[in-house]
Amino acid sequence: MDRCAINFIARRWWRRVEIWVIAALLVLGGAVLGFQIGHWALGSWYSQQVSEVRRGYDEAIKQRDLRLTTLAAKTQEAAGKVEAAASTATQAADTASKAADKVNEAVERANP
Repeated sequence: MDRCAINFIARRWWRRVEIWVIAALLVLGGAVLGFQIGHWALGSWYSQQVSEVRRGYDEAIKQRDLRLTTLAAKTQEAAGKVEAAASTATQAADTASKAADKVNEAVERANP
């Protein structure tokens, strides 16, 4: 082509509608791609946060279960001690009852 025609086309290429449409599509495509990458990164961050919260929750449940197991063991131990104390109290009551019966017999013998 003639150099003058090439210069004319080169100087006025930006005025053509097709170039502006293609440029707009490239810019919009880049914006959409950036938006999608941002959402992907945000989703990945949310997934990490959820997994961290789940790990914390699981650890808290383990600690709670450990405390409940310890509490149940202490409750059983206390129940055993209460049962032993009740048995001792029953024996003491029986002994006191026998002693009271002997005192009654002694009082009855002393007062004819």
